[in-house]
Amino acid sequence: MPVTITENTSIDYDVQGEGPPLLLVNGLGFGRWGWFRQVPAFSRHFRTITFDIRGERSLGNGVADLVDEVVALLDHLGVKKTHVLGTSLGGFVAQELALARPDLVDRLVLVCTSYGGRGPEAMSPGALADMMGLGTFSAEAAARKALEAATGEVYRAEKPEEFEKIVHWRLADSSSAVSYYEQAKAGARFDLSGDVGHITSPTLVIHGSEDRYVPPANARALADAIPGAKLRVLEDAGHLVFIERFADVNREVVRFLKSRDGRQSRGVGGKTGEKVAREPGGWLRGAVNALRGWAARMRAWMGLS
Repeated sequence: MPVTITENTSIDYDVQGEGPPLLLVNGLGFGRWGWFRQVPAFSRHFRTITFDIRGERSLGNGVADLVDEVVALLDHLGVKKTHVLGTSLGGFVAQELALARPDLVDRLVLVCTSYGGRGPEAMSPGALADMMGLGTFSAEAAARKALEAATGEVYRAEKPEEFEKIVHWRLADSSSAVSYYEQAKAGARFDLSGDVGHITSPTLVIHGSEDRYVPPANARALADAIPGAKLRVLEDAGHLVFIERFADVNREVVRFLKSRDGRQSRGVGGKTGEKVAREPGGWLRGAVNALRGWAARMRAWMGLS
């Protein structure tokens, strides 16, 4: 059901289950449908809230604007405090929310994400090209190429039919071009490298060992930066680890959220004091530049420039 955020902005959302609130924040190019492996499991324990990040308007303040929409949704639902799980771009939103409104965030789960900025390892040019669907000539081919790069070989070999369903779901219910661009631009500008250490919520970081979009070094750096954070790296999984290894992810999340103490001693989440080389550019910056080039070519082709 939709809730109006501003005069020109509304959010579609669903609520399932009873218990402590758990807000799920999806990543770039995904909607509520992307939680098909989580909602049935989580709704047995939590009041599970899913929604579509849209960003149809200009996100002049970047991820902070998306956080404002989340706060408005929680206010509409009467939620005073909630667990928050964010994947990829949704992880950016979750971190920003935990810093801006710590009163709203109970425990935090960050999946296949980073703290942005100049992370320890950037996305490779090849992965970026695959994410943008370069070299393809249809929306379906582009989506398939991007999702192949987002998943591990084991998953695609074991669940080819489910993989094809995800391709078609993404095509049928994906963000508009404007929304995708605004979200990507917001993600490219996101940088909490200097502030993420101020997060006070007990935090669990989950990552796939074969993530090409956000290389695992970023997860280790993220977990090491947040006081007391736990880190779980799951083998044979890529950027969509929450789908590829859903049983393990769901079990880890439920255990963490229901544990008496979500914190862990410093250094368990990552190697304390580990020095990492910084590479220029955020992990989404290249995607935004590619989108700008595509838009310019389209304007020229249509005779608008």
